[in-house]
Amino acid sequence: MNYDLSLLEAANNVSLCSAYYELCNNYPHIPGSGSKKTPFKEILAAAEGIIILSKLRGPGTVFKVGGLPEWVSLNIIIQSGGSVETDIIIQHPQQEYRATFAILSNETLKNSGLSEKNPGYPRPICASANDMVIVIARLRELTISLAKAVLNVG
Repeated sequence: MNYDLSLLEAANNVSLCSAYYELCNNYPHIPGSGSKKTPFKEILAAAEGIIILSKLRGPGTVFKVGGLPEWVSLNIIIQSGGSVETDIIIQHPQQEYRATFAILSNETLKNSGLSEKNPGYPRPICASANDMVIVIARLRELTISLAKAVLNVG
């Protein structure tokens, strides 16, 4: 995926890669946990008073994260085995940026001339609703930092 250079520069300016990869390292795959699925109601209950989440309709477990600036959107997709994927949209006055942290981090590393991670697109993996809320709250913070940096770059 090719991201606009200003988005890659913004990600680099806020050290997005190191923050995101640290989060992935703190929440790695736990052998034997691949078949366990955390019910969305448990995640919503754990989020109460910590972060605003609303379950989106449709197949799968997808949450919209609230409390963001109106020009920023973050959806969290809970994949099999507790893998946490992101869908970020930043509305910049000149254009819309859409990304996932896994792919954006990889592209930012490549653009900076640094070695890619192996595996190339890690994601945090959570075994409990409480861990998911911690990870989602951190992803929210990273989204806000990235969005502010995009405004400064663009």
